Amino acid sequence: MEAVLALLFVAALTAVPLGVLAVRDRRYQAAEIIAADIRAAVRHRLRGESLLSVEVTPATRTRRGRVVLSTPSGYECLTEAVWSTVAKRVPPGYELVVPRPSPAAPDRTDHALSRAA
Repeated sequence: MEAVLALLFVAALTAVPLGVLAVRDRRYQAAEIIAADIRAAVRHRLRGESLLSVEVTPATRTRRGRVVLSTPSGYECLTEAVWSTVAKRVPPGYELVVPRPSPAAPDRTDHALSRAA
């Protein structure tokens, strides 16, 4: 009887982590499929590659999935051009996030440089 319990315990120690990893891999695979679909739609809408970045975070039991569109400062017009196309392709259970552009860095050319030595 003890040998059976030991065998079940060892089997649980290996099966449970493998099951958790399989579920996590399925979620990441679904997120990658969504990202590929959105990137293809963006490429088609903008007629080629662009500086627009698409990042998809998979949904979990406690958190909704996220689709984040980001561009370098000064290229926000790309996000404006494609956000409606992307919004149509975001599946239920995911939220579309478009971060606000960061303010321009202050110009430091008018400040005197300090001496190094």
